[in-house]
Amino acid sequence: MSMRDDPSGAYLLDAARRALTEEVVPGLTGRARYVALMVANAIGIASREITEADRLSATGADVLAAEPVETLIKAIRAGARDADPDLHAALEAAAAVSAQVWKPGASGG
Repeated sequence: MSMRDDPSGAYLLDAARRALTEEVVPGLTGRARYVALMVANAIGIASREITEADRLSATGADVLAAEPVETLIKAIRAGARDADPDLHAALEAAAAVSAQVWKPGASGG
């Protein structure tokens, strides 16, 4: 079954974003153009969140693997985890996935 036969939510959102930016936005000016581009950007973010949901969940779980979030926050603020290479790697991976969702290309990918 092809993607056209059973489209995912991410695929449908991306198709809507493309239609908006390629067919509607070029005919708009001023505030209407700004609003349409803002909506297209939000649709793109939602589509990427769906696509990257498993990676977002996995990297978040990696960050929180060792301790509850409240304990981790206190430890980071106190500087107790500054030299922790595992936490650093987990935070870096989580930030890279989030950057890819919110601003593609910002994380170098």
